[in-house]
Amino acid sequence: MILVVGATGQLGTVVVRKLVKQGESVRAFVRKTSDYAHLKHEGVESVFGDLRDPASLEAACRGIDTVIATANAALPRESGDSFKAVDGQGYENLIQSCERRGVRQFVYTSALAHPSYDRLPITHQKRVTEARLQKSGLEYTIFRADAFMDVVFPMMGSDIALNGVEAATIKRPFWFTSKFFGSIKDNISKNGKVGILGDGTTRRTYVCIDDVAEFLVKAVGHPKARNAVFDIGGPEALSQIQVMKIYEKIIGKPLKAQHTPAMVFKAGHAMLRLFSPAAANIMGLNYFTATMDSVIDMKETAEIFDVRLTSADEFLSAKVAVQDA
Repeated sequence: MILVVGATGQLGTVVVRKLVKQGESVRAFVRKTSDYAHLKHEGVESVFGDLRDPASLEAACRGIDTVIATANAALPRESGDSFKAVDGQGYENLIQSCERRGVRQFVYTSALAHPSYDRLPITHQKRVTEARLQKSGLEYTIFRADAFMDVVFPMMGSDIALNGVEAATIKRPFWFTSKFFGSIKDNISKNGKVGILGDGTTRRTYVCIDDVAEFLVKAVGHPKARNAVFDIGGPEALSQIQVMKIYEKIIGKPLKAQHTPAMVFKAGHAMLRLFSPAAANIMGLNYFTATMDSVIDMKETAEIFDVRLTSADEFLSAKVAVQDA
């Protein structure tokens, strides 16, 4: 039995789908306040609880062999969903329950590590959780993922990447992202404008959520995944200017870059920390995306787990095909 923590999120949903498809017994850890109707199908057992509620985790981990954890407080649904409460104490609760219940493997979705990047609250808490896992008696597999195409590409000004998506991260009811995305989601299609962070030349190894889910699922029981940490990304490192060129190709018209200076994000991060740590965290992520490269060589890791990586061109082209179908 595999427990998926964060099962109602976009990544967690894809993980559940893949596990069911390959015949695994799946238990989905969900909140009663979350929308979990799409998980009600044969082969999935839902158990209600919260990372902040140790008793619910004890029940959820009973009879579990493997935990795949994707939950985080990046786009909070409830007022108590702080990074410290969810990504910090919540994961400590989960690890302790796993130890007591004899869980064999813990597969954890983390973020890329960098001394500057790790000053942000969510990445700091992920480093803390990684350390707890490594000191626990659990067999752990940690995947440090680069930026998701499914999240970054829509925020450039288009809802194309949301075509055919269940439980889209972008559609989570967090005031900051909801308001911003609502104001820019038609910019590419209607206004011919693309939002660019900074000068648009820094590169990231953008990865699609489907590929991240594939790594998580294939890590279960994999001998090379035992007590290991992997950086994961897509097949190529791209700048946002290059992503804009891909958008131009798939929609068949020239686009104009709308640059937001990196210092705007730095200032926004400082101001928003006073009343919305989650919004400040997003601004901090944007600042580092605008100013830092993150280039991952994926050849060896993709071969280990036999994952065929999806390029940005393939990702967006497939989304357009869904739209036109």
